[in-house]
Amino acid sequence: MTDRWDDFDCALATSLSALPPPEETVRAVTPFRAAMGRVVWGLCLTSVTLNFWYLSYLLPALGTMLLVLGLRSLRRNNIWFRFCWFISIYQVIYLYGNTALAATPFSLDPDWLPLWLRGLAFLAKAAVLFLCLWRGLVRAADEVGQPRRAAAPALWALGWYAVVALLGVLWPQPGWAVGLAMLAAFVCIVHSLLRLSAALDGWGYAVRAAPVKIGGGKLAAAYLLSLAVLTAVLSLASNHLPVEARPVEQTFESAETAAIRADLTALGFPEEWLDLLPENEIAKLSGASGCYVNPDAWGDSTDNGVRYTDIQVQTGWRTFRCYHFFTVDTPRSVLQNQISLSHSSYAHVSDAAGQILWEKDGTAFAAELPLEKSVRTSFFGDKEIDTALFSYPLFTTERQGWYVYSAVFPGDWIYGVTILFYQTQALRNLYPYAPLPEQPIVGILNDLESQSYSTYPLEPQYAEDLET
Repeated sequence: MTDRWDDFDCALATSLSALPPPEETVRAVTPFRAAMGRVVWGLCLTSVTLNFWYLSYLLPALGTMLLVLGLRSLRRNNIWFRFCWFISIYQVIYLYGNTALAATPFSLDPDWLPLWLRGLAFLAKAAVLFLCLWRGLVRAADEVGQPRRAAAPALWALGWYAVVALLGVLWPQPGWAVGLAMLAAFVCIVHSLLRLSAALDGWGYAVRAAPVKIGGGKLAAAYLLSLAVLTAVLSLASNHLPVEARPVEQTFESAETAAIRADLTALGFPEEWLDLLPENEIAKLSGASGCYVNPDAWGDSTDNGVRYTDIQVQTGWRTFRCYHFFTVDTPRSVLQNQISLSHSSYAHVSDAAGQILWEKDGTAFAAELPLEKSVRTSFFGDKEIDTALFSYPLFTTERQGWYVYSAVFPGDWIYGVTILFYQTQALRNLYPYAPLPEQPIVGILNDLESQSYSTYPLEPQYAEDLET
């Protein structure tokens, strides 16, 4: 026997003269009104969508749980309430899985099915739930000798839901007048359902309450808390990209590399940045004739925690090897980061490479930038660019890195420009999951993106060319 039945027995044993038992005791044992209240509010929260503050996820999760708890108490009264309970269990399991998977690149919704077919399946499920609820209320009215029309509000709810679905397909923006009318109708239907549950309770409809092992409060708390924890863990795992890290080891440097390093230092290449370059990269700077350093190269007024030192090494006539060294000081760097390069249309950019570096427990690590070709769409059209999407490992310090490419400026241009974009992920974009390239940047200047401008000293060469 449940605790509620024990309370009821105690009330009868200790106060036989107080028959009938107090109203609150009767409601605890035959909780029809409370159960129907949960069902009605569950239908409200799962039928109305609010697309802000994550309410489109929170309210349906709470609503499906209320449906399960309400119908759990009614499942032994007639077969229609039992069908409703089965449907609610399916809903709560499906929503639990889909809400958690929304934090990942995966989903329970089959993308290969047309949108209209998925919408039709969703409407069919809702229609079956409302029909079963209506039939359950009709059976309840029959048991107490009341007219079947008393259960009509459940049919009204089904009709309202069908009208909303049709409006969404045929008239997506009906205007505020239609919206207010539908809202008023919804409020009236909810009021009628609540009044019906109170009437049946007053007519003497006795619920054969099914025994339960876990109380409703504990079950709801376990459901919502586990969903929140699972969603947070999956969101962090999905937005934290793995890297192929290797410890940075001191290796023997050849005499040729040492000579190139000495020449670069003499040209003005800062040693603290030169020490970050591997030997094969330093070898590409053999025969350099100039080195231009910009120690403060960020090109906007925002502060997203990224700072640059840009260095252009001239390796030939109108040919440069351009380095963007960056340090990253923002907690968001353990989430998705994106580097992309834009350059003048007349410039030929090639041989891009780069690394990210960090320290953990006193050991230095490095990982190659996962560079890929992508298309950047702007006001001036589409352009193929090199991009890298990565994350710094958790619990690391001294996060920095470098991005390099060769740039050749043919023709008689007297200037050249390349721009490096560094974008970090906004915390508000962690859920639902979306790759950083698909997330919008709000505004031109913001704390999620910084830009490093590199200008190339082509004018002296152009002047010399005119003289010859």
